[in-house]
Amino acid sequence: MTIAKIEFAVNMTCQKCVDSVRNSLTGINGIENIDISLEKGSVVIETNLPYSIIQEKIEQSGRKAVLKGYGDNSSAVAMLGGNSGYSVDNKVMGVIRFAQVPDGCLIDGTVDGLTPGKHGMHIHECGDISKGCNSVGEHFNPNDTEHGGPEDDVFKRHVGDLGNIML
Repeated sequence: MTIAKIEFAVNMTCQKCVDSVRNSLTGINGIENIDISLEKGSVVIETNLPYSIIQEKIEQSGRKAVLKGYGDNSSAVAMLGGNSGYSVDNKVMGVIRFAQVPDGCLIDGTVDGLTPGKHGMHIHECGDISKGCNSVGEHFNPNDTEHGGPEDDVFKRHVGDLGNIML
């Protein structure tokens, strides 16, 4: 399994907090490296585990953890929420992480506030959500292909069509 770096902002005020967070993560299979900075309030983990497991372990130390992503040239984080045009009373929120790995792109994250059923996930041309779908542009489609799904051949679908989240 591929190892990726993920970063969390963690509310830590002293060395005791750092030790508590480190203890909550030590010995977990799938964690390769733990880098904690009290000064930056950050915890960077090299792991093959989903971020949600790491976040849960950090929060078991009594500190709140927020996924930040990792800002090198091979990853990105998208924040979801607010005036997207799909949220119900602006309650749909989440974080999606994209990490370049040798086999392609690892995509994981969390979305809260969706109603039961299928919800399509797409990468759009731009991130302007000020006017909902009217301002995000088309689906990412570098091959100029027809609409499809992740199970279709890459030349018979938009690369930006990621399939559905099913609740």
